Amino acid sequence: MGDVKSRRERYAEMTRAAVLDNARRLFAERGFDATSVDDIAQATEISKGGVYHHFADKKELFAELFADVLRTSMKTVLTAIADMDTDLERAVEGGRAFLRGITADHIALALFATANSVLGVERVRKIDEDTVLPLVRALMQGLRDTGQIRDVPIDATARLIFALMCEATVYIAEQGNDELARQDMDAAMAAFLRGLARPA
Repeated sequence: MGDVKSRRERYAEMTRAAVLDNARRLFAERGFDATSVDDIAQATEISKGGVYHHFADKKELFAELFADVLRTSMKTVLTAIADMDTDLERAVEGGRAFLRGITADHIALALFATANSVLGVERVRKIDEDTVLPLVRALMQGLRDTGQIRDVPIDATARLIFALMCEATVYIAEQGNDELARQDMDAAMAAFLRGLARPA
């Protein structure tokens, strides 16, 4: 009986993953509004009820995809900063890695750029709070504790930096994911972060 249950669980996990994969592709190709739950069900080869078994509605699907974009970006950031010598340079490289991580994947970029309009600002902030802001706060706290940056309020600074990263990503998306736009935002973000450094 336990084996039957585990097979069912595995099937449910595979179905859920397939629903997410197809929704991700369809949202990027057609846009959120032009994609129906029926479209996602047909692409996944399950019933509409099968989609609703895993997700309450289309927005819930989008929210999970958006959170996954942020989680994946944070993994990219952690890998990029693992071998950096100083915390300040880790913060600068972390900002660059965040931009590269999202803009390198056109589907992730499309999801990111439309998140506020689909989910609303409050829902997006909650997802940010659960996925990205803890790492940004920890980086800022480490910088302040070691005297590398000015005595700034940690939470406010972390939120401001993340808002800068988000706006940079949206700007790059609006510019058609242009390499020059990415370089401009890299330079601006690095200058902003280095501007927090405590004067020698």
